[in-house]
Amino acid sequence: MKIIKLTILLTALTAVSTGQITTTKIAPKTDQVDSLPYDSTQNFLGIDVYKYIGQELYLNGQPESLRQYGYDNFVLDFTKDKLAYDGTNVYRCCDGYNSKYIDLAGKYFKVLDVIKHPKAEQSEYIYGAKFYLKLQEKESNDIVYFEYDSDFEVSFPFIVVGFFEKQKKMVVGVEFVFADKVLEGSSDIQTGEVVTTKTGQKWMCVDLTIEEEYFTLSLVLENALGERALVSHELVFGKWSYGRAYMASEANTYAKRFGQENFDRILQGKVKIGMTREMCKLSWGEPQSINETITSGKMTEQWVYSDNYLYFDNGILSVIQ
Repeated sequence: MKIIKLTILLTALTAVSTGQITTTKIAPKTDQVDSLPYDSTQNFLGIDVYKYIGQELYLNGQPESLRQYGYDNFVLDFTKDKLAYDGTNVYRCCDGYNSKYIDLAGKYFKVLDVIKHPKAEQSEYIYGAKFYLKLQEKESNDIVYFEYDSDFEVSFPFIVVGFFEKQKKMVVGVEFVFADKVLEGSSDIQTGEVVTTKTGQKWMCVDLTIEEEYFTLSLVLENALGERALVSHELVFGKWSYGRAYMASEANTYAKRFGQENFDRILQGKVKIGMTREMCKLSWGEPQSINETITSGKMTEQWVYSDNYLYFDNGILSVIQ
């Protein structure tokens, strides 16, 4: 009898240990909000969108060829589908299906709130990176919503006023030296004539502005002759600016480290046998790829560019092909 009971008990325990499938509840994912205040060092904040709350935005203009399409993503009710093209939900309708360019260009908006896209829970893949900025237009006090995509900077048509003001304080009164190709063929914004350029020339930044052809944020530069030219802020400080723009103090440091002749070659976009990897990268930029070979304690690198190859022996340029 005891044996039978023991057998039944063991059978029950085995069923519990091997036959029960359990489920575990997972809390919904919460947005990772950076609690640090907006420091005005970036115009487009990506996923740190909540930092825009309280900031003032300037709606930048567009090149003439794009004005007929107006401004996309401005709606009156963020809970309604902005793709319902009957115009009733479009703010200041309509250029095509979008807000009128002439009604919005150059307007200022204050960010009152940031709202997660209402469809994010339905489709995280499509709408998870999207938000709505609740805005108040400064002149009319209109409340409007702008669909913001944290993955695409190109879709953000604003310049944050705080960012502009901080950048202006940083650059006005600062001297710069540029690679020759940066200002080659540039026109004097005062006369329309080609400006005088030479390798290593110093340019003083006298203003920060938005130029009115492509509406890019630009430095107004002046040389010793009083000629003025524009260089985009993105070219000077953007992620692709490496080796094209230098503050004069930085240029002086490089000239001392490399020798003036070598630094002039860098500014001219040239390389020379005997240059270091750093010099070549400043002159030609990042290679498309690097192939490394180590033999007998000697490291050889092949830097691949679109039309050329550079070969380095232990970090020194030995062959240009």
